[in-house]
Amino acid sequence: MNARMARGDYRPTYVERELTDSVNLCDNSGRLNPAARGWARQPIIRANLSGHWPRKKKWNFWNWICPRFVFSVTLADIDLAAFCAVSFTDFETRKNIAGQVFTRPHSLAMPEQVERPVRFRSGSMEYTNSNDGGDIQVHFDGAAKDGTRLTADFLVYKPPVHESLTVVVPWSASRFQMNCKENTRPCEGSVTVGGQRFVMDPTDCHAVQDFGRGIWPYRSFWNWAVCTGVQNGRRVGINMGGKWTTGTGANENALCIDGRLYKIMEDLEWQYDARAAMEPWHVRSAHSDTVDLTLHPIVAPASRLNLGILSTGGVCAFGVWKGTIGAAGDTIRIDDLIGWAEEFAHRW
Repeated sequence: MNARMARGDYRPTYVERELTDSVNLCDNSGRLNPAARGWARQPIIRANLSGHWPRKKKWNFWNWICPRFVFSVTLADIDLAAFCAVSFTDFETRKNIAGQVFTRPHSLAMPEQVERPVRFRSGSMEYTNSNDGGDIQVHFDGAAKDGTRLTADFLVYKPPVHESLTVVVPWSASRFQMNCKENTRPCEGSVTVGGQRFVMDPTDCHAVQDFGRGIWPYRSFWNWAVCTGVQNGRRVGINMGGKWTTGTGANENALCIDGRLYKIMEDLEWQYDARAAMEPWHVRSAHSDTVDLTLHPIVAPASRLNLGILSTGGVCAFGVWKGTIGAAGDTIRIDDLIGWAEEFAHRW
C-alpha cells in the first residue's frame, strides 16, 4: 500500500495533465522529472533511464491480433535478465505455443524513444521491428519451446489519423513507469507456424503496442485489457489497466476512436476470477458511462516462470468483448470485437 492510500485520500477519479511538448522522463540524477508527469497523445516522452540497478525495466511488446489468432513478440531487458519471447495462439484449435531466448543483461539496444527500430539475433531466434514513426516492417524467425518453427513477415500500417496513449505513472520520485500503449494499426502479411500459413488481413488484423520504460519495485501486480478492431465501420481501440496504478493519480485507461484518443480519468472496476479464467471478465467505469464491457474468453493460457530471484506468473484470457463505450457524447455498441484481459504478478 502506498502512502496516499494509507492516508485514506485515494480518489477513483482525477484530472491528469496533458503533455504537448517533448520532455525527458528523468532529471540529471536519474529521478522522475516533475515536468514529465502526465499523459500525451503522441510518444513525446524520452525515457532517459539511468542508474537504479536492478530496478530498471525496459520492454518492447507487440501483439498482432485478429479473430483467428494472436501472434506476439516481447523484447525486454529487466536489469537482471534480457530476452526475446514469442507466442502464438490459434483461436480455432485453442493451441498455444511459446518460446524464448535469454541473453546477457544490457546487451540489447533498447531505445529511449518509442518510434525507434529494435533488433534481436541470438541462438534460434531473429526479430526485426523497423519502427521509425511510419509504417513498420516486421520480420521474425525462430522456434518455440516444443521445436515448432515460426516465421513472419508483415507490415504494420500507421493510419493518417492516429493517436496513442503515453502516460507516466509516479509511485515516487525514485519509482515510476512510462508506458506507450497503441492499438488499431492494420497489419498485412502472414505468419507461418509449423508449415501452416496464417494470413494477416488489414481489415480485421491489428497491432497493439506496449512500450515500457521505468524504475519498478521488486514486487508488482497488474491487470491489462485491450479491445481492438472495426465496429460498424469505425476503428475502435480500448486500453484498460488496473491495480498497479492505484493511488498514483494516473492510469493507462483510454479509448481510441477513428484515430482520436479519449483519456479516461478514473480507475476502472474489474470483476473476474483468475482461477476460472474462461468465465467472463467484466470491466466498467463506475463514475461515468465511458466503459461497460464484458470479455467472453475463447482461450486462457496461463504461464509461470521461476528463476529464483525472478519470477512471473498469471493468466491471459483472449476472447471477444461485448458492451458499450462512450466518447465525446457518443455511445458505441461493442459486439464481438477481439481482445484480451490478463492478471499477472512479478518478482523482478
